[in-house]
Amino acid sequence: MKTLIKATAIIVAAIVILLFSIPLFFTDKVEGIIKEEGNKMLNAEFDFESLDISLLKRFPLVSVTLEDFYLKGVWAFSNDTLVQADEITASMNLLSLFGDEGYDIRKILLDGVSLNAIVLADGSVNWDVMKATEEEEEELPADTTTLSSPIRILLQELEIDNFNLVYDDRQSNMYAALNGLDAVVSGDFGSSRTLLDLTASADAVTYKLEGVPFLNKASFAADMEIDADLENSRFTLNKNTIQLNAIKAAIDGWVALTDAGVDMDIKLNSNEIGFKEILSLVPAIYMQDFDGLKTDGTAGLTAYAKGSLVGDSLVPEFNLAFDVKDAMFRYPELPAGVDNINIAANVSNPGGSPDATVVNISPFKFVMAGNPFSVVANLRTPVSDLAFDAAAKGRLDLGKIKEIYPLEDMELNGLVDADIAINGRLSHIEKEQYEKIKASGTVALKNMQYEMEGIPAVDIKKSLLTFTPRYLQLSETVVNIGDNDIVVDSKFENYIGYALKGTTLKGTLNVKSNYFNLNDFMGSESAVSTAENNADAAAVADTIQSGAIIIPDNIDFRMQAAFKKVLFDNMAFENMNGLLIIKDRKVDMKNLSLNTMGGNVVMNGFYYTPEKAQPQFNGGFKLENIVFAKAYNDLNVVRKLAPIFNGLTGDFSGNVNIDTKLDDAMTPVLSTLTGNGALQTKDLSLNNVGVIQAVADIVKKPSLKDTRVKDLNIEFTIKDGRVNTKPFDIKMGDYKMNLSGSTGLDQSIDYKGEITIPTSAGKVAQLGTVDMLIGGTFTSPKVSIDMASLAKKAATQAATKAIDKLLGKSDGADGDSAKSSATDTKAEAAGKILNKAFDLFKKK
Repeated sequence: MKTLIKATAIIVAAIVILLFSIPLFFTDKVEGIIKEEGNKMLNAEFDFESLDISLLKRFPLVSVTLEDFYLKGVWAFSNDTLVQADEITASMNLLSLFGDEGYDIRKILLDGVSLNAIVLADGSVNWDVMKATEEEEEELPADTTTLSSPIRILLQELEIDNFNLVYDDRQSNMYAALNGLDAVVSGDFGSSRTLLDLTASADAVTYKLEGVPFLNKASFAADMEIDADLENSRFTLNKNTIQLNAIKAAIDGWVALTDAGVDMDIKLNSNEIGFKEILSLVPAIYMQDFDGLKTDGTAGLTAYAKGSLVGDSLVPEFNLAFDVKDAMFRYPELPAGVDNINIAANVSNPGGSPDATVVNISPFKFVMAGNPFSVVANLRTPVSDLAFDAAAKGRLDLGKIKEIYPLEDMELNGLVDADIAINGRLSHIEKEQYEKIKASGTVALKNMQYEMEGIPAVDIKKSLLTFTPRYLQLSETVVNIGDNDIVVDSKFENYIGYALKGTTLKGTLNVKSNYFNLNDFMGSESAVSTAENNADAAAVADTIQSGAIIIPDNIDFRMQAAFKKVLFDNMAFENMNGLLIIKDRKVDMKNLSLNTMGGNVVMNGFYYTPEKAQPQFNGGFKLENIVFAKAYNDLNVVRKLAPIFNGLTGDFSGNVNIDTKLDDAMTPVLSTLTGNGALQTKDLSLNNVGVIQAVADIVKKPSLKDTRVKDLNIEFTIKDGRVNTKPFDIKMGDYKMNLSGSTGLDQSIDYKGEITIPTSAGKVAQLGTVDMLIGGTFTSPKVSIDMASLAKKAATQAATKAIDKLLGKSDGADGDSAKSSATDTKAEAAGKILNKAFDLFKKK
């Protein structure tokens, strides 16, 4: 018995050791297979951090796990990550590893997967990463059989944990996002027909079309049983339930995948839906005391689709109808509610062309705290030429909202009176056939006040929107935002096309303000984190650059600005006047004049915000009487590139041209800054400049430390993080100094100087000029005499004296020929002496 137990223990131990050891022999092989097959199949960049093989997780299956996997697109999508995953695990038949007939995959686990699908405006997609197969590249002979893949998918279970999807279709202006999806699908995918069980739930579902949010962060759940005819790609829905927020429904019918597209006959069964469940689709209501909400009235939601879906050219017959009759809702702790809610909305198509789709809302009516409001709308031919007919009429008392909805940390007041009607076609706007459009009415806003913690209070004294077929007039608009005030008188053309199709909105704006602090409107970390919490955070991240002001690409404005005082960062501008042209993600500034830093600036240039790139600023500045100290205090770029300004008193004028990228705080990225210019100053004090003090010490002239300079002119260029100056003169009492060189972002100085010694300096004046080297940093400058240059000058002077003494002075007795001969002899002797002096200097 002991022998049997011992033998059994040995066998079990051997098996365990084997189970741990076998993966070590196959890891390299499987890793090679994955990368080899991936490179064969994919026209993209893909890789993973690590690969692990285990026989213990799902024995007798072998589990292959990829960690930190990513797949990136190519060409236009080279900067986009198509797929990123924390873990991808495939469980396969162990015996298939030993054969050459393929590798059978039975189970797949996807954990922490993010999928970012993009369709560009030209129709190109970022998921088209599969290489063409041999069959696609060259037609095979009729008797040739298709080669089988070395990997066979005989899937029995698919498990998904924390799956995130973004679908951004810029061609159709459609956006969808799915966040936090958990799902399990089981069945025999290796057979021709199987029964699939699906359970799934998602934290947030968002769907937008033409900018209209049909779903916004709605929760989703599904429990479905699907009869899957895998051989014919036909899926019949049996017992199933789906839930969207509080709405529970079922889908009956079937869907079949064809070579051309998708065939279907499905119907939404929603007998259990009530008005309260309908309200759950409104995020603000669903997230605020939804369980205690009281409702009344009847509601109905029906939908079906029958026929074929083929690309963008053919749609099935479908109908979506939503009806609400005599409904109301009220929070029990509040005094008022919304009553007499009646909605009749329908979206339908008889099947065939998508252009036959009709959207009809007639009516959408309600009474809010005693004030009636109604909207009717009809949209037709959305593809070929959108026809629209809409009207709105009623009053909204914003101050009554707190009586019907629990506002937290918010104050809202004001009256909105609307009476507008619009009828026409989009082509009428595009062709400027405004006589064919009917648009009339006004929207008036009075005494609107909005206060919320963390943002400046908004107070709109009055504003009037007047609608005409040609334009939308915004007049009588006086707005206070915190301490900021603004008066706007504007006219906008193509406002209907902008609202319906996102086409370019054209406008002329006259904007005035007594005080405007741009810092109140810059982004912050809290704003960015709020954006990242949205369901469409990926889209927001593409457009929000953490504080940079983004210019849309579909506006075309000419704005005449007149601001008495503007604050930006720690700078103050006064009497800002000029023309701003806002178009194509760019703001062009034309003769924008302003008073700042003790003087006056006239600016011409542009601010550009390209998509998915840092903003760019390019400007030319005409400067008059700018105070050195104020320029140092107000401009970070001056503190970095010209800290010497901190020690100067006086002012300067001139011209400066710069081009630079901007960071998230809209300050220059100095490593990208290039520029040039010239600065002049008429009266400059250098008594606090470290470099000048060091020069005074070198020439042993303390009085030079308190020097005033007249008529200084400096020309410079900026490149590669350094300011390079052309030679310029500084007169310091009897001394004259010529300087040139560069300073850098690291505060380093690399200058050469030449100082002319006056006769009042004594014997040293015999040198005439002395060359200096200026290095170190602005806080610790190092000035030294250029000894090599000094030695050369000393040698030259010594040689000249020696020659004169050797040859003597010519008395002119022998005429011009004697002078010429003496000069030649003197030059020859000077050359020999200088060469010998230089040789001695080199030896030293």
